[in-house]
Amino acid sequence: MSSYAVSEASTCTASKRYSKLTSRSRTAPRLFANCRQRQIPSRATFKRSATQAASGPLKAAVPLACPVSLKVLDTRGFCDASGLEYGLEDGVWDLTIGAAKNKRSEAAPATVTDLARGLLPKELRGLLPTGGTFGTTTFESPIISFVYERGWRQAFAGAGFPGPEEEFEMAQKALRSAFGGTLIDASCGSGLFTRRFAQSGDYGEVVALDYSEAMLQQALTFCKEESLPMDALTFVRADIGRIPFPEGTIDGVHAGAAIHCWPSPKSAVAEIARVLKPGATYCGTTFLNPRLPFVDEEFQQLASSMMRGSTTRTIGFQYWDKRTLQDLFESCGFENFECDIRQQFIFYSVRKPKAAVPQQVVPVVDYDDHILAPDVELK
Repeated sequence: MSSYAVSEASTCTASKRYSKLTSRSRTAPRLFANCRQRQIPSRATFKRSATQAASGPLKAAVPLACPVSLKVLDTRGFCDASGLEYGLEDGVWDLTIGAAKNKRSEAAPATVTDLARGLLPKELRGLLPTGGTFGTTTFESPIISFVYERGWRQAFAGAGFPGPEEEFEMAQKALRSAFGGTLIDASCGSGLFTRRFAQSGDYGEVVALDYSEAMLQQALTFCKEESLPMDALTFVRADIGRIPFPEGTIDGVHAGAAIHCWPSPKSAVAEIARVLKPGATYCGTTFLNPRLPFVDEEFQQLASSMMRGSTTRTIGFQYWDKRTLQDLFESCGFENFECDIRQQFIFYSVRKPKAAVPQQVVPVVDYDDHILAPDVELK
């Protein structure tokens, strides 16, 4: 059999597998049953020329950092502080702890699952995830990365999500202070919003950040299919609780439909506060617990805390209420909490306080031009 025939047969086999997966409407979850052709957004707002796409290594406008020391990596991906070196593979920087290229030796597989994962092709390793929580492991699967924009995300409309276009406009209004700077699309998934941010031409650099290798590869594929300027995009695999950027270097952070999946929201929000510049904005969307009628915010928060434990144990995701979200952000130093709520959908935005300007002490001078202490009064 010729190599062409082999390739054609492989393609047909893969197509049949996906067709079989998406056709099981009676036994598969509703989200899988609703798989449909992905819609490519309009290029009407595409301000940058596609001919500017770089064919060489991807470079971030803001220096990347070592996930161990959080110190800046040089152009080789090497960190002087930790002695670790990281690299770009298949268009993605892997900046998770343990991903250094020059670590002393490969760790022995700790479990049979680790051993099996190492034997799988890279694109299938997500079938045996490494995350520690359901909210993380779910999106490591290459199956989920494939169906995310082909039915999964569309099902969010039932909870009140207005849809990617309107959610994007909400984010754009909140992120105006980041225009021209570096924006992190945290937990970017398949790049649903990454592409829109890059397409807008409003940012000097858009960083697509996610823990899932499968999601990042899907995001990279979609960006190439839409001929987006790759010189303005950087793809980073990282833990949201250990964002690999230096302190105070990022102009804005967006996290669409994400915080309910994070293993430790407090650690993640604290990290976002660390990397943002003073005065910068963090915004995102998530799911709320169902609203109880005729109750105030305090009672809703109490009821939500009880429901949150139940939903986390049942489906592995942490749903929120308005007041708990606000308390979380304020505990990490954010201010100016604003939100838009529709059924179980909430869009939120907060701002990192601007740096305090030190007050200038004006010395008191007597009639003989002698400088006195500031608290000395002339009589």
